[in-house]
Parts: sequence; structure tokens; C-alpha cells
Amino acid sequence: MTKIVTFVLMIAGYFWIAVFGTGVKDVFQWPGLILIAAAFSSAFLALNYKKNHSGSSLCRFSVFVLFIYMISRAFSSPIIYEARLEMILFLVLFGFYILFSYLLVDDKYRMAFVIALLILACANTGIAIYQLDNPKFHILPGYDRVGRGDQLERPSGFYNASPHLGGFLHLASIMSAALFIFLKNKIGRLIFFLFFVTSTLGVVLSQSRGSIIALPLGLGIVFLFYLTFKIRTVLNFKLATPKIVFTILVGLCFTVALGAIFIKDNNGRIKSVDNFFEDSARANFRAAAVDQWTESPVIGTGSRTFQFKYLQYRPEHAPFHQMDPKFTHNDYFQQLAEYGLIGLGLVVFCLFVHLYNGIQMVRVTLNSVSNSASRLRFALLIGSIAALAAHSLHAVVDFHIRLFATAIPIVFCLSIISNFSMSIPSPKRKNFSLRVLPRWVIGITGVTIIVLGVLIAPSSWKIQQAKDYLKNGDSATAINFLHEASEMTPENPESFRELARLRYEKLGEDIPAIVKVGYAENALNAYEKALDLNNLDWKSLLGAGVCEIFLAWHSTTSTSDEYWDRAKTFLDRAISIAPTKYEPREEYAYFQLNLAYYLAGKGDLEGAYREAVGAAKKFKAVPDYFVDGAPRGHRVAEGVRSTEELLKRLKKT
Repeated sequence: MTKIVTFVLMIAGYFWIAVFGTGVKDVFQWPGLILIAAAFSSAFLALNYKKNHSGSSLCRFSVFVLFIYMISRAFSSPIIYEARLEMILFLVLFGFYILFSYLLVDDKYRMAFVIALLILACANTGIAIYQLDNPKFHILPGYDRVGRGDQLERPSGFYNASPHLGGFLHLASIMSAALFIFLKNKIGRLIFFLFFVTSTLGVVLSQSRGSIIALPLGLGIVFLFYLTFKIRTVLNFKLATPKIVFTILVGLCFTVALGAIFIKDNNGRIKSVDNFFEDSARANFRAAAVDQWTESPVIGTGSRTFQFKYLQYRPEHAPFHQMDPKFTHNDYFQQLAEYGLIGLGLVVFCLFVHLYNGIQMVRVTLNSVSNSASRLRFALLIGSIAALAAHSLHAVVDFHIRLFATAIPIVFCLSIISNFSMSIPSPKRKNFSLRVLPRWVIGITGVTIIVLGVLIAPSSWKIQQAKDYLKNGDSATAINFLHEASEMTPENPESFRELARLRYEKLGEDIPAIVKVGYAENALNAYEKALDLNNLDWKSLLGAGVCEIFLAWHSTTSTSDEYWDRAKTFLDRAISIAPTKYEPREEYAYFQLNLAYYLAGKGDLEGAYREAVGAAKKFKAVPDYFVDGAPRGHRVAEGVRSTEELLKRLKKT
């Protein structure tokens, strides 16, 4: 009974994340994560390991070592809050691996999870079809899909981005194809064929170029294993030859038909596949990740540092409107940059060991597949190998392992490959550590996720409520929620950064100067707290510098110099962190312009002239960073005009 409760909690949690937690708001993942953590805690009671099963010790070892290394690097990351989120991801994936390796190893649980995945795939495809006419639709009421360029033109199902939909659906397509090909029951084969067609249709609708590349590889592997299976298992090869030839022809026809559908519906995307690996945005991300890796080649710069370090290594030719990514869109380069050669080596070793073990198990069990149960296990094994191979290729051009809804099925495939023979009882008696250790590990994993959830989730929801009120123009209520969030989780810099921004915006209102000074001081204090938690946040550095400039103007002569010096320090630091962004350089030019006016007012005309000349040079240099046109809201023209007026006045003087 406890095992059933564990499975139900796990499925409920995964469905919640896959439906509500993969879109525009990550905060909605928390209910699902708590349910999954409850499932892990329940598994502590259910996992008594009475049955002795065999599995690959090397596969388990590779996963365990990878988990320990990445958790240790997350602890030492300079980005404290983001590293905690990464830690939760690792804990969830590791827990799923243990769950399907030691507890839910029976065929009925594995098939139930596969069917749940395929139902979810069909639901994603249904939402994608609806999004063809309603591109901004998202399953969460009031939270539309967001995107740039033609992203909203491509449906994404429950996800926010279409490539992630394609990445999930091609896993479902490959698994359903394996079950369709290897099972004997006609009704079951028909059901899985329909799942396969629906999932493949969703891949086509997503127009994901990565899936266009990865799906044929996965299906090709399934088809290759099927031919090998037929050749090795037929009793009379001559009589079976026509059937095998027919199977090959049907497979080739299907491949051609699938390719025709792709080309017809996605002609523009297909034409760009040959340039996919040189895509301008992704090429910039990859180049920056490699440069970041050189900063710390062996162990990397730490968990979740890429999104903040990227701006230090962002190519100068990158357009200003190109997004600053959270991930590299290449799981291998992301691993290399953040976890170094050790982290990448452990990931590659883990993938290689599992794929090698899967192929070895195919060789061992190929001739023993006879009844329905053995065919089902064999189909799951083949589907897992093919899905893992397809993901390994797709990971070169996108990120999926950091999305719960896609990463969990990948870990499920790893557990099947490493524990395929666990469905067969082993006569060997297991030692104490093998009987007890998994139980305690998954129990501790569940409790740890719950504790982190209690510490982080409430403040995350408060921040989301604040953003919702801001969208409706109620800044006062938003500030109250942000205050509560900062008190609940003082390690989250987002609440302080948003508080600082709202306080700074008050400086533009028609209120007494003394009140504005109070807002500026409070904003500066919030920015400094955010920087204490994340010193790579260039926007907080920029905001702190602007606050210092305001306070310099409204302070006494004896203290203003300190404000100007601190403003310069903050702005210099912002430029060093984001050297290819125009905003810090534009603000630094305004800093020099303000300082020039200030010095002129004090009577230091020589110093004022020197600063004004420097400001003029910096204003004229800023447009060099306007790649592909000038952005809206830039203030260069106004700054140049004001600087020239000041210089003319100083020359006359």
C-alpha cells in the first residue's frame, strides 16, 4: 500500500510540474516539488528491499559520483539563491533515479509511468494545436506565453518555448515507437501507434530544429534494434526474409513521409537546419561559455553562474536586443563552464556507461525474449537507449536537463538501462549497505527538498504576487509583498532588487526633496543587500551607482565627494561585469556629466571641463554598442547635447 501511495504522489507531483511549472512562471513548480518530496519520504517507509535484484553497479556509481560532485559545487557557488534552485533540481533527479532503481522496479509501475508520459504528450499536442489560433495562450489563467521574434508563432503546449515542447515530445515519440514495434498484443500496439502519431505530430508543430535532428536518430536506433531482433530470433530465416524486407520498406517509406511532412510544414525552419549549429544567438552563448570555462578550467565557476558571467564574455558583435540567456542552450558547454572538466567528464562518463550497459543488456537478452513480459521489458530497454541517444544529440543545441518536465523522463530512461535485469530476481544476498543505504538516501532527499521548499517557496510566491500587483499599477501593495518576501528568505536577491527599483522610481514623482532623499537611501540600501547576495548583478550595480549620484547632489559639501567616489566604483564594476552592454557606459557618461556640473557649481572650472570632455567622448562611444540599430529609451542624444552646452559655457568662462 505504501508503494502505491508513493507512486501516486510521485505521478501527481510530476503532472503538476509538467502542466503548470514549465511555462512562464517557475514559482508554480513548488506544489509539484512538495508532492514529489512527499513521495520520496513515503519511499523511505516502502523501501525494505526484501527482493534481491541485480543491476549495474558501475551505472549507479557514475550517477552517485556525479550527484555528489554537483551538489558540492552548488554549495560553493557564489550565486547562493540560484545555486539552491540547482540543488533542488539535482535532488529531484537523483531521487527519481533511486525510486525507479530500487522501489518502483516492477513492470506495472514502469509501464504506468510511461503511459502517464504519453498521455501528457497527447495533452501537450492538443494545447499546441489550440495555440495555432491562440499563440499567447498558456494553461495558467492570466499568464500569457512570452517570447521574442517568431517564438510565439510556434506552439509550445504546456511549455513556454517550442524547442522544449519538441524535446519532450520526441522522447515520447521514441518510447511509443519502441512499444508499438516490440509488443505482440494488437490492441496495445494500436494504442501505442496512436500515441506515436500524436507525439510526432506535436514535434512537427513545434518546428524544433533540434528535434528534427534528434528524432530520426532515436527512431533509427529503435528500427535497427528491431531488425536485429527479428534476424536473431526467427526460426526459419529464409521464410522470414520477405517479412524483414517488408519491414525495411515500410520503415523507409515512413521515414520519407515524415521528412516530407517536416519539409512541407516547416520549410523555413528546415532550410535553416544546416545553419542551426551556427545560429547567431546560440553561437554567442556557446562562445561565451567556452570563454567562461577558461576562467576555471578544472572545477568551473560554480552552479548557475553562466547567466551572470555571460555578459563578461558576450561577443561584441552580439545585438543589444539579443536576450541575456539563463542557460547556454548546450547542456555540455553549460556543464563545462559551471562545473569544469571534472563536471563534463562525469556527465559524459555517466552517459557512456549507461549506453554501454544498455547495449550489453540487449546482446545478453536478445535471444531470451519470448513471452509478453520479456517483450515489454525489452521494448522499454530499447526505447530508453534510443531516447537517451536522441537526447545526447539534442543537448548539443538546446537545454533540457534543467527542465524538470523533460529531465525526469531522461532520468527514468537511465534507471531502466542501469536496472533492466532488476526485473529478474538474483540469488545473491545483498549486503547491508545495498539494503539500507538507498532507503535512507531517498528519505533524506525528500526531507531536504521539503525543507528547502518551506524556506524558499513562500517568498517566491510573495514576489510573484508583487509582480502581479505591479502589472495592475498597485505599487504600494507590491512593496508590502516584497518586504514580506525579503524577511522570509533574505538570501533571495530578487526581492531586494525589486524593492530598490520601486523606491528609486519614486524619485521621479513630485514629492519634497527630503522625502526623495529617504527613498534614495532606502533604494541604495536594498541594492547593496542584493549585491551582497550576488556581486555579479550588473543591474543592481547600475542602480546603486545612480542612487549615489542622486545623494551626492543632495548632500553637504563635506560628504558629497564620498558619494561621487562610491558612484564611480559601482559604475566601473558594472562596466567590468557587462562590458558589451551599452547601459553601464551610458550611465557612466551621465555620471561624468553630472560631476562636471557639480564641479562647475563649486567653482572648479578646470575639473568641470575635464569631466565634461570625458563625458562627451563616452557619449559618442556608446552608439558603437548599438549593434543592429539604436534601442528605444537610450539617452545618448540628450547627453551629447547637454555636454556640448556645458563645454561651450565653460569655454566662455
